[in-house]
Amino acid sequence: KASVCWRLSSGLTMAFTLMLVSLLGAISLASAKNAHVKLKAPLHDPVSGAQAVVERQLGADVTSKFTFVAIEADLATGHDVFELASAPNGSIVVRGNTGVAISSGVYWYLRYYCNASLTWGVNGTGDNVALPDVLPTISTPIRTVSSVRFRYYMNVCTVGYSMAWWDWARWERELDWMALHGINLPLAFVGQEKIWYDFYSELGLTDAEIQAYFAGPAFLPWQRMGNIRAWGGPLDEYWREDRYQLQLKIVARARELGMWNALPGFSGHVPEALKRLFPSSKFSRSAPWNNFNDTYTGDYLLEPNDPVFQTIGTKYYQHLVAAFGTDHVFQMDTYNEMEPSSTDLTFLKDANKAVFDAMASVDPEGVYLMQGWLFHEGFWSQVDRIEAYLSGVPDDQMMILDLNSGASPVFTYTDSYFGKPYVWNMLLNYGGRRGLYGDVDMISSRPITDLKAENSTMVGIGLTPEAIQHNPVMFELMLEMAWHHVPIDPDTWLAQYVTSRYGKTTPNTQAAWQVLRQGAYSNEAFQPSIVESWPSIGAAAGHAHNATSMPVALRYMLAAVASGEIEPNGPFLYDLVDIARQLLANLFDDVHMLQRSAYQEFQFQNLNTTTRVVAACEMLEQMLTDLDALLATDVNYLLGNWLEDAKKISNTSEQVANREFNARNQITLWGPTGEIKDYASKHWSGVVNDYYKARWHTFHGYVISSVKTMTPTDFKQYGTDVFDVEMAWDKDTKIYPTTTVGDAVKEAQKVIDTYATNKTPYAVHNNTDIGGPYPDIGQAWTTDLDQLRFLCDLDDSCTGFNMNGYLKNTTRMVFESGVTFYAKP
Repeated sequence: KASVCWRLSSGLTMAFTLMLVSLLGAISLASAKNAHVKLKAPLHDPVSGAQAVVERQLGADVTSKFTFVAIEADLATGHDVFELASAPNGSIVVRGNTGVAISSGVYWYLRYYCNASLTWGVNGTGDNVALPDVLPTISTPIRTVSSVRFRYYMNVCTVGYSMAWWDWARWERELDWMALHGINLPLAFVGQEKIWYDFYSELGLTDAEIQAYFAGPAFLPWQRMGNIRAWGGPLDEYWREDRYQLQLKIVARARELGMWNALPGFSGHVPEALKRLFPSSKFSRSAPWNNFNDTYTGDYLLEPNDPVFQTIGTKYYQHLVAAFGTDHVFQMDTYNEMEPSSTDLTFLKDANKAVFDAMASVDPEGVYLMQGWLFHEGFWSQVDRIEAYLSGVPDDQMMILDLNSGASPVFTYTDSYFGKPYVWNMLLNYGGRRGLYGDVDMISSRPITDLKAENSTMVGIGLTPEAIQHNPVMFELMLEMAWHHVPIDPDTWLAQYVTSRYGKTTPNTQAAWQVLRQGAYSNEAFQPSIVESWPSIGAAAGHAHNATSMPVALRYMLAAVASGEIEPNGPFLYDLVDIARQLLANLFDDVHMLQRSAYQEFQFQNLNTTTRVVAACEMLEQMLTDLDALLATDVNYLLGNWLEDAKKISNTSEQVANREFNARNQITLWGPTGEIKDYASKHWSGVVNDYYKARWHTFHGYVISSVKTMTPTDFKQYGTDVFDVEMAWDKDTKIYPTTTVGDAVKEAQKVIDTYATNKTPYAVHNNTDIGGPYPDIGQAWTTDLDQLRFLCDLDDSCTGFNMNGYLKNTTRMVFESGVTFYAKP
C-alpha cells in the first residue's frame, strides 16, 4: 500500500523475511548510529493498552475482529515495529512491541485497507469509521519499522492555546489519537501548579506571594517559561487540584500505552518573593516581554550558577517525582525568548550543566528535553555560544526539539546541535490562528532526507504546533512520515488521504484536493486574514498562494454533493466549511483593498469617494455576517465550546468569571491592554459577529463620517473607542451556543453564489491592458474571474480588470502581449 510496507515473498519463510526487513531497516537508518539517547523503553502490557484504544474508538464488536500480539522491538535498530496479517479465521492480526506500535498498526490498516480515519473533531466529527461488517483481508503480510525511535508531540504553548480547558474525556480521546498516530513522547505539563504551590509553601512563601507569580489558567505556559507573571490570576486551589487529578490520569494512561511522559523540569524561573528567603542568592530579571508592564513581566530567574539552584531544584524534583512518577524525561527552557545574563562561554556551559545536574540529582537516568526555539534569538547568533551552552550536558542524556525544522531549522547551522540528539518537528501554527496552508512536498521528503544526512543526530519526528485542531492533512502526513524510510509521492498519499477521510474515492473530491494541494498546500507560510486584524486603512495581508484555489476547490466540493457522488460525513463538512471560510477571509482582504484605495483618494487627493467607501464598508460587514453564519453550521467552529469548557472548571461564581475572562482575553487582547492583540485570534461563530464585526463597524463609522464631511479622521479617538469595544467584549458574559445552527452545504453554496458567481457580461480583450498615467485601483489576490467581476462591480470607479487581478479605473487600452483585459459594460 505504500513504500514502507514490506511485502513477504512466497519463496521465503516468515522468520527469514522478518529478519531481512530488520537488517534493511538498519541500513536505511545508518545515520542513527551518530546519536543515542540513554532512555529505557517504558514497561507496560502492549496488548491490553492497544486493545483498550481500539475498543474505546471503534467499539467492542470491531475490536473482536482483531487479534493483538506483543513482539520485540526491531532487532537491528531498537525502534518500534508493527506487523499486519490476516488469520485463517478472518481475524486481522496486529503485532507490535508497544501499545503505541500496535495501535499504529491498527490505524495503518484502517487508512489503507478500510478507507477510514480518525482526526480531530468535536464529538467525533473528525472521524470516518464506518467499517464494513467483514473487515478487508490483508493478502500479503506487512512489517513496518519506525524510521526514528521517538515520535514527539506538543509545544509548551499547545496546552494553553488548545488544551487549557480539556477534561478527562477530551484528554482520553487525545491519548488514543496519539497512540493511533504513533506518538510515544508527549509533553505532560498539566497539573504542575499544585506541585509548585505546595513546594513554594513548604519553602516558606505565602499564598499572596505565590499568587503574585502564578498566571491565570489561559496564560500558564508563558508564566512557566518566565515570560509573564500574575496576568489572568489568581490561580485558585480548585483549579490546581482539578488539574492535578487530571494529570494523574493522563500520565497513567500514557504509561499504559508505552509512552514516555515528558514532565516539567526546573529551569530556574521563580517568584520574586524567593529573594526574601534567599537574600544572598543571585537573581536576574528578564527583559519586558511583548510590551507587558512591570506588574506582569520582568520575571525572576534564580541564576543556575548560584548554589541555591541545586537546593531548590533537587527539592522540586523530589516533589514532582513523588506525585507523578518518572519516565526519565523532563522538559526545561531556561532562556526562552530571553537572554542569559552573561556572554561568557564558561558561564553558558555551567548554566546548562546546573539545570541538568538538578534533574540528575533525583533521577540519574533523566533525559533533559529542551526546545531549540531560544537559538532563534539574536544573542545566539554567535554559534559558539550555542556550542558552549549545549556542552554542559552529556550527549546521551539530552534531546533538542528543533521546533520548526521545515521553515526555520537550527540543526543545519549548528552541525546537528554539535552532537546532541534532536527531534525534527513541524510547527506550522502560531496561536491557533486559522488558515489553510502547509507544504506537502517538503513534509513528504525532508524529514527522511535530513535523517539520512551525513553526521545527522536526528532521533525523532514530531509535532510542535502552538495550537492544534486545524489543517488535519498536514498532521496526518507528518506523523505518518515516522513510518517511512524514503520520501513518498505526495500526490499518491493525498489521494488516499481524501479517500480515507470521506470514505470513498470520488472525482470531485479528488479534484478539489488537487487544487488545494497546488495552492494552499504548496506553501508553509502562514498569512492571516485581516478579518481578525485591528481594523485600519493600512491593514494588509496576503494569500497569493491560496486565494484563487479556494473558489475552485469549493465548487468541486459542492459539485460532489449536488451530483450525489458523496454523502457528506463529519470530515467532509468540516473541510467544506473550512474552504468556504478561507474563501471569505481571502476576499475580505480584496474588498478592503477597494476600501483603502477609495479612502486614500479622499485622503491624499481630496476627492469625494463617499459612494465607494460606503459600498466597501457595507460589504465588509455583510461578509462578516455571512462568515459567522457559515461557521455556526459546524460544531468545530463555535465560540461557545471554548467558553463553556472554561467555565466548567470552577465551583464558585468568582471562578466562573475568572475562567471566562481568561478564555475571552486570550483569543482577543491577550493582555491587559492588547499587548499581543489578535495573536490567538479565532474564526469561530460568535467572536466573528460580536467582536470582529463590532470592531470593523466602529472603524467604518469613523471613515464614513470623514469622507462624507470631507474632514480628517480622528484615528486617535478611534483607537480609544475600539479598545472600549474590545474590553467590553472581554468582560461580557453573554452565553454562546454549543450546538449548530443552519446547514453547512446551504451556507457554503450561498458563499459561492454570492461571492464567486458573477455573470456580468464583461467584454474580453486579448493582448490588451489599460495604460497610464493613472494608477490602478489595486491588485486583488484572487484571479478567479467571477470574483474579479464581483469586486469590479462593487466599486463604481472600476472600468475592468486584467487576468492578473489588477482592477483598473480608466479606459485607455494599450497593446500588452499575453495579457487579457476584461472591460466592465
